[in-house]
Amino acid sequence: MTTSKFDKSLLIEQIRQIETPHPLNCDNEDELSDFLLNQTFHERLWQRAKRLVRQHDLSAALSHAARLSRTIKTITLTLVALLGAVGTMYAITDSDTINIYWLLLVLLGFNFISMLLWLIGISLNMDGLTSGLFARFTSRLPGLLNKVNSDKQGNINISGLADRAWLRCFYSATVGKWQLSKITHQLWLVYLLAGLTSLLLLMMVRQYDFIWGTTLLSDSVFIQLTGSLSQPLSLIGFMTPSVEQVQESRLGVEHILTAEHRSHWAQFLLGSLLCFGILPRLLLLLLSSLMSIRARRLFSLDLYLPYYIDLRQRLVPLASHGQIVDADTSPPVMTDIEQQIPLSHSLPEHTKWAAIELGDKFSWPISLINGLNNFGQVIDRESLESTLQCLQTSQCQVLAVVVAAARSPDRGVQRSITSLTLHCSQRWLVLLQSPDEKKISSKRLTAWYQLAQACNIPADHVISLSVDKT
Repeated sequence: MTTSKFDKSLLIEQIRQIETPHPLNCDNEDELSDFLLNQTFHERLWQRAKRLVRQHDLSAALSHAARLSRTIKTITLTLVALLGAVGTMYAITDSDTINIYWLLLVLLGFNFISMLLWLIGISLNMDGLTSGLFARFTSRLPGLLNKVNSDKQGNINISGLADRAWLRCFYSATVGKWQLSKITHQLWLVYLLAGLTSLLLLMMVRQYDFIWGTTLLSDSVFIQLTGSLSQPLSLIGFMTPSVEQVQESRLGVEHILTAEHRSHWAQFLLGSLLCFGILPRLLLLLLSSLMSIRARRLFSLDLYLPYYIDLRQRLVPLASHGQIVDADTSPPVMTDIEQQIPLSHSLPEHTKWAAIELGDKFSWPISLINGLNNFGQVIDRESLESTLQCLQTSQCQVLAVVVAAARSPDRGVQRSITSLTLHCSQRWLVLLQSPDEKKISSKRLTAWYQLAQACNIPADHVISLSVDKT
């Protein structure tokens, strides 16, 4: 069975949460990196995560939160079903009569308020209104039970760490909003269906008279309300009470209801539950399910985290070495270095190139750059303005900005990169190193990724390139 991208990301995040305080040994990680040479970084992370699961027997710990969530959800749905059934029987205040609008208030009133609040929350993007009380309680229970997964010293074990990552993926951000919405609609659907079933069973085995009454409102209000609710019910085939039958059902009016009269009121009640309660909830559940699927499809890992930056250096090797060609004395020479860059680092053929203050350490342009795609090196304000003019004239869409990895990613570099990439739809940051340089430290590499994030450069578009000097 094909594993979805969200499920892969979920496993990767659980492993990250586990490895952050407790690094795990991964057998033959170098071989894994070579085996996955043509795979994306996300695929490499997933393969490594699967290997760690097998190696350290983490299956039970990783699935603990899912099992616990299913158990809690089942218990909650059962309680809600009982609440719907008990609420219906409680609303039937007499053994022989049913107060029509009191019963509708119990079954539909709070449901309508909940739907209204949910719609307002979705429209205004207010998380507190998009998930109901039951859904929020359900989502937080596994988090509260993290204490069970702790030892006497208070250290959270592997199961607790995996649970935390599972909860963060399922019940936070956009995925969490629609997941909680689904749970809310499911709970209300169970409540309404339980109420409808109880009401239907009671009316099948017992004979009821239908009444309504009011202390403050006038009779015309209930007559008009019944007429308004009856219109859509009549269109789909339900028999509804006439104005005379509504008046005859007024509490205190001495009148014997006929079988036809009772049948019309019964169909009115059942039709109201179906049309104004269950059907809207089904539609909202369908919408939430579709949006949840979309949110999971768009879910992405935060590859700017130091954990992923460190793994990128281990799982995605640097490109092979090439030679610098002096652009002033020799024409640009194309080598095979571009083909040796890992597939996840392959840049589009029409990529334009620009460098920022490489200094005397590197010559520009490097050998993999076609002279027509070279927009020069930015060393001062005048060269920056000249490069920006070239970018604007050529309407550049894909730009790779090259910087020396060893230099400090300061605000000046950030401003220059932001200016160069402002109007480009696809942005790349290339960290240039020479083979004799010491490997860039994790702290410095993290700083470059933070700069890339500030410049709206995707983490997958930050690459390291090692070249020989001339």
